[in-house]
Amino acid sequence: MRLPGALILAAVLALLSGCGGPDPVRADDGVVRLRIDEYRILPRVIRVPGPRVKIVMTDKGILTHNVKVFSTTEVDAEDKPIEIGTGTPTAHPDETVTSAVFNLKPGRYRLACSIANHDDLGEHALLIVEGRS
Repeated sequence: MRLPGALILAAVLALLSGCGGPDPVRADDGVVRLRIDEYRILPRVIRVPGPRVKIVMTDKGILTHNVKVFSTTEVDAEDKPIEIGTGTPTAHPDETVTSAVFNLKPGRYRLACSIANHDDLGEHALLIVEGRS
């Protein structure tokens, strides 16, 4: 059975509309609140005033997860993005964990789960740290 093109397009758009969208979520208090599961981090884009940032992550999946902060501009000797700060500890399903407060310069950072290949499967987000005026 073949589905009409318009029906397929409508189905794809409906699926994409529930994916967290590209609109940034503001965390004016510097506390980045995340929900994580297989295999996504929500919200997908977060803006904070900086420089002080803390991550509060709730594992809503069935696997363990964490959130680490990675540079989008600096790499190590093996050409891997440099991890910044300590991120969160690993959380078990339905557990909420919190990172230490750390300072970030204005810029863009990648938030990602560092367990196995979770990042490659889509478990990442963008953190935008704004400078103080």
